[in-house]
Amino acid sequence: MITVLVTGAGGGVGQGIIKSLRLITDLPIRILGADMAAQSAGLYACDKVFLVEGCRSPRYLESLARIFEAESVDYYIPGTDIELALCAEKREEIAQRFGTRVVVNPLNAVQIADDKALTSAFLKENGLPYPRTWSLVDALKIDDLPFPVIAKPAVGFRSIGVERANSREELAAYPGDHSQIIVQELIGDDTREFTCTIVGVNGKLSPVLALRRILRSGDTYRAFPEQNAEVEAYVTAIAEKLGVEGACNFQLRLDHDGVPKVFEINARFSGTTPFCSQLGFNPVEFYIKHDQGIPYSPEIAWDSAVLRYWSELVLPTAALNQLENTGELIPDPGTQFSLYGRRS
Repeated sequence: MITVLVTGAGGGVGQGIIKSLRLITDLPIRILGADMAAQSAGLYACDKVFLVEGCRSPRYLESLARIFEAESVDYYIPGTDIELALCAEKREEIAQRFGTRVVVNPLNAVQIADDKALTSAFLKENGLPYPRTWSLVDALKIDDLPFPVIAKPAVGFRSIGVERANSREELAAYPGDHSQIIVQELIGDDTREFTCTIVGVNGKLSPVLALRRILRSGDTYRAFPEQNAEVEAYVTAIAEKLGVEGACNFQLRLDHDGVPKVFEINARFSGTTPFCSQLGFNPVEFYIKHDQGIPYSPEIAWDSAVLRYWSELVLPTAALNQLENTGELIPDPGTQFSLYGRRS
């Protein structure tokens, strides 16, 4: 039996990892879920669940350590961005103390991905196409700044604070602390935007799955797999330079010459992980099987589209109360309802 712990079960990334684990039918996998709140829907799709401290708590690692030790966890997959740096720092310590493999990218990769200014500089330094990038303070001093441009926080998520500026006046009116804001050239258009997934395990990189995407509120809610040799080679080259271990997500656009340029890196499994899994490339399965020495090759349904929608979960309040009072719970499979229907 392979035991996998997924944190952040209340968020889309954590739930996508859990869904992808459920799609692995030829390995005996026991899924443990963890979150800070009992009202996190993804918990109730797991085999056993726990309440844990938040990542900023001094008791965060202690709350995880109790699970590692008591449940003999083989793999720990952090499902939130905020956990990544600390997990990368503590990866070796956790492996030595508990025999648990933390599925996380190297710390330098996490740091580069977390800061969009560092991302652009990294691409430039490695001779890879990149969007021209300035600090907002510097951009306002450039006479021939190529409007329209995109202004956004150097460190941010879910497209919060991302604004298009069509003039110097609009750019100067960007709210907040300008020292924390970057400005990038506007690349291509909405029809040329892709989210790309690649997985690294023990020095081996998976193929790249590129999805042309349509966004809503910063999330991909429609996606279409497309084969593009230039995009795939570009993403692979970046992943090699970063030393990707685990999953990595690259968001990019093609410019008007068809050249791909990454504007954001997520050094983790992405919110589109279940999209990839249902299309025939399960990133979680790739990682676990290759780490276990089991062959796995993606078989992509290229003639497919993915449409995201809401679903609901109804469960007894007694389950919520038990988890809140005791900190752990074995959910009743009969209460589960998901994209895949009721679990049997």
